[in-house]
Order: sequence, then C-alpha cells, then structure tokens
Amino acid sequence: MLALLGYLMIIVFMALLLTKKISPFAGLILIPLAFGLIAASYTGQSFLNVFDWIYEGLYYQVVGNKVKSGVAPTITLLLFAILYFSIMLDVGLFDPLSKVLIKWAKGDPLRLCIATAVISTIVSLDGDGTTTVLIVTAAVLSLFKKMKMRQLYLAVLIAIPNSIMNLVPWSGPMARAMPVLNIGPKEFFLPLIPGMIGATLLTAYMAYSYGTKERARLGYTAGKSIVTEEDLKAIMKSLNDDPDNLKRPKLLLFNFILTIVIMALLVLDTVNGGILFLVGTSIALIVNYKKPVLQAQRLTANGSEALGPVSLVFGAGVIMGVLNGSGMSAGIAEHIVSLLPESMGGYIPLLLALISLPGLFFLPNDAFYFGILPVIAPIAYSFGATPVNIGVASLIGQAVRFASPLVAFLYVLVDRTEVSFGDYQKEYLKWGIPSYFIQLIIAIVSGIIPLPFLN
Repeated sequence: MLALLGYLMIIVFMALLLTKKISPFAGLILIPLAFGLIAASYTGQSFLNVFDWIYEGLYYQVVGNKVKSGVAPTITLLLFAILYFSIMLDVGLFDPLSKVLIKWAKGDPLRLCIATAVISTIVSLDGDGTTTVLIVTAAVLSLFKKMKMRQLYLAVLIAIPNSIMNLVPWSGPMARAMPVLNIGPKEFFLPLIPGMIGATLLTAYMAYSYGTKERARLGYTAGKSIVTEEDLKAIMKSLNDDPDNLKRPKLLLFNFILTIVIMALLVLDTVNGGILFLVGTSIALIVNYKKPVLQAQRLTANGSEALGPVSLVFGAGVIMGVLNGSGMSAGIAEHIVSLLPESMGGYIPLLLALISLPGLFFLPNDAFYFGILPVIAPIAYSFGATPVNIGVASLIGQAVRFASPLVAFLYVLVDRTEVSFGDYQKEYLKWGIPSYFIQLIIAIVSGIIPLPFLN
C-alpha cells in the first residue's frame, strides 16, 4: 500500500506540474503533505508525525548510527553563491575580460566567436541563464550586427557554454539533485569536472568552426577588420555604462583574489561551501559598498534571483522527508527491485544517464529531479550504486536541456539574438547531443558510471 501511495504521489505531482495546474514550490509542499497524512492514517500513526518527517527532510536524516544533514546546507550554498556572483557582476569583475577579448577580436569573425565563447563561459559562473544572456549580448551583439555575422551562431555560443557551467554546485540542477541524494558539493562536483572539460573542448572547436565559416562567408582577409575603430570605441563605451554607480574598477584586484580564494577552498573542501559564500558575500558587500543602506539594497536587489531556487530546495526537503519518513520510498524501491532482473541492476546508473537525454528535454527539472530521481536512487543503491554514480548520471542530460521549450530564459535568448526558436533548437542540438555523449563516455571511462561487464 505504501508503494502504491508513493507512485500516486509522484504521478499526481508530475501531472499537475506538466499541466501547469500548480507551481513547483506549492506542489512540492502540498502534495507530499496530503499523501503523508494518508500514509500516517494507513499506518496508524498520528498526523503530527508527518511534520516530523518534513523536519527530518529539511534538517537531518538518521542513517544507521549517523546523523546526516538535510537540505539546509544546500540552501545556504545556493543562496549565498548566487548572491556572491550577482555582486561580482554588479561591481564589474568580468568587464575587463570582456574588453580585452573584444579588443583582441579586432573585427575578425574567428576571434570574435572564440571571445564570445570565453565570455559566456566566465559569466555563466553565476548559474543564471538570463543574466548570462543579457551580459554577453550587451558585450558582443552590436559587433555581430556590424560585422553582419549570423546571430544564430551567437545564440548557440551563449547557450552551449551555459549548459556546461550549469553543472556548478550552486546551479539549479545541482541544487535539486544534492538534497535528493544527500551529498555535498565537493564529492558531487569533482567527478563532473572531466566531462565538463571534454564538453568545453567541444565548445572551443564549435567556436573555431563558426569563426572559420564566417570568415569564408564574409570574405575576411587576415589583418583587415570588418568594423571601424569608432565602432569598437562605441562598444567599449557601452560596457562602461554604470547608471546606478555600482561598478568598482579600483577594487578589481581585491575582488578577483577573493573569488579565486573562495573557488580554491570550495574545490579543496577545506571549509563548508555555504559558509564560504556566506563569508565571501559579507566581505564583498562591506569592501565594495561602504554605506550600510547600499549594502542592504544590493542584498534585496540580488536576493530575488536566489529566492526561486532556494524555495525549491525547501520543497525538495519536504517531498524527500515524506517519502522516506512514511516508508513510501522503501516500498517503491522494494516493488521495483522485485520486478527488475538481477542482471540489470548494475546498469541502473547508465540507464538513468540514457533516460536523462529525453527526460530533461521533455520534462521540467523539477519533475525529473523530484519525480524520477527519488524513485530510481534507492533502487540503484540496493544494487551497489553510490549517490555520486546516480547524481552524475542524472546531470549528463543537461547537455541537451537548453534546446527544450520548457527553459524560460531561452525565450530571452532568441529574442535578444533575433532568431527563431526552431532554428535555434536545430543548431543547438548539433552540438548539444555530441556534448552529451562526450560527457557520458568520459563518465563511463572514469568509472563514475559503472559498467559491470568491465569489472
């Protein structure tokens, strides 16, 4: 009965989400609460036990004799990482790089494509697609237009690097997967890095390919710029625009060193990631904005970007707490394991990676990570897979995610670059699908996605 309740809860959640009858946040809270009350009644427990299950999902889980953190550490990391990188964008940390790359391009289509890919990769560190689109198009769109280059290429040069950097620990997919699998940023992120490097090399080849094609189409000859010095000066001037007086060029070195130190400590796992960004955000605010009123304003202005992802992580804690505390998760796992041939059990991480390709194209992130992942993970564990195996497998499909019509910021992207969504999808998938297979093969070769017949 508990397994049936678990199936029904996931089906109802996904159905309401896909038909847009309920928001992801409200669905993650109210649907588990309703089914938790039914489960408590069926097992003869008090309805108050449901709130204990939710509390355990949010703050702690008891596994054997160990107490593991719930979603609270993920919330801290996500909230303050987004705030930190938003402040770095405000103060203009990445502006000098954009200026250097645009000057280096010198009206050469090949150089401009490479510069665009680099700028997109760096700016995508903040984990927000819309911000990346606005910043990159502000930096290079006028150049693409003046040089009569294909703006479709610009759209893909923004989206592919963003899909790769969408795997950083404070991104939306990681924010959903970490609490579901109860793993930390370092153990989750480090195994993803080889695949990200492979996909980045593909991005470099893509930029080279686009640039070479545009050189040939536009009749570019070496040493001859397609734009005038006046055009370049106008673009540089637009990058210096600062109507709200937020940029801090004199503090560039300080902000750069602070960011490098935080990233190094995050990778080394010397200090908890959430605490790192909490302290880093505080230091960045105090150093860059002396007035307390201005500090409060920047927190409020940038906090809106963090509110959506953070609220979803709270919701993840609720649904995981009810699934685990009520016994529904164990019931579902036992039922599926009883149906699954023993010989197939070791291939579950690979199957999940393959499912993620269509799954993350046709489903919202919330449906995939809160509907499918909590069901598959316990089954995989029973066959010897680890949370990291499952986590990496669930994220590989993000390579094609940014061709999905369900991704809101893509409509901003196609609007800014003035291309049709259909043309963008076709062009993106030419590179997104190879990126997916590169990351999958690297994960298999490195053993992160195990294949039993190789052991």
